[in-house]
Amino acid sequence: MRIYFSAALPCVLRAGGAPAGFLNGNKLFADADRILAEFLPADGDLLPLSFVTGEEFFRRPPACCDVYRCGCYNVVHAARFSSRRSGFDAKMQIRCGNLQATVFECGGPFLCVQNAEGFEVYPLPQGEYTLGETHIGGALFLHAYCEKSGYFVLADEGCRRVLRERIRRREEGETLLLERALPDIAGHTVRDRYELRGGELVRTEREVFPREGFDPATLPETLFPFAFFEELAAGGDPAPFLSPALGEQAEKLSAYLGDFCGVCVPEEVFYRIYGKINAVGLIYARAENSFDVKFFRTQTQDGKISNILPADE
Repeated sequence: MRIYFSAALPCVLRAGGAPAGFLNGNKLFADADRILAEFLPADGDLLPLSFVTGEEFFRRPPACCDVYRCGCYNVVHAARFSSRRSGFDAKMQIRCGNLQATVFECGGPFLCVQNAEGFEVYPLPQGEYTLGETHIGGALFLHAYCEKSGYFVLADEGCRRVLRERIRRREEGETLLLERALPDIAGHTVRDRYELRGGELVRTEREVFPREGFDPATLPETLFPFAFFEELAAGGDPAPFLSPALGEQAEKLSAYLGDFCGVCVPEEVFYRIYGKINAVGLIYARAENSFDVKFFRTQTQDGKISNILPADE
């Protein structure tokens, strides 16, 4: 089985004890079912990562990486590195009502939320965070926010992490509005509105719209199916992509394709097995850092998608 390796930060990859190359936005691979993989960061303040891949590894990957099981190959992404600096370093702390929140460093950034009954600790992506209180529908929440990355975390009075998103804008009051930009072909903007119902924060409204002037009809044939599946993943309107016949069955697409969360391009080994077909990988979350990928292809008629098939059919 071929395994592709990538990393969130520049680093050297060693596979099976031998240097395999430098990772900096690219992928390297090894043909092995079980192999020792080591990621040595270029930043000397970060600790290396190492693990042995295998069947159990891909079933229950360590928290430091994200794994993608793609059928004919697997992908391992070294996503989270820890600092060499040891010890506890509190960066910011606030108290609101019965809640207290602390952002601290201990091999990486964390958010601790506590009340009279106990506390919860949540890892954060690297960045500098501010803390604040938010009132939604009369209820108190605490938030941590990184202005550079847009990472936003919201915790309730029970210390539960109820939301975490990379956002562009937010509005607070009787309801909470979060706006985020998607890095997809159509340049989608997603606006989610949340309300407090029965003590729970519930999403009650979603708006999805592409960037101004985007027209699927102007896309190259190779990009058209990717933009279509990204439209579905974003929760947008697939109608401009579909033939009249398939458009009448648009409501069945979610049942047919399942609940996928993203789209990817197949790796080179896929084309060696299935030939040069314009397939799209749909990403399905199995756990927080574990994903399955299924491949689909489309058939078109008069510039519109008329059929969707598994890539191996």
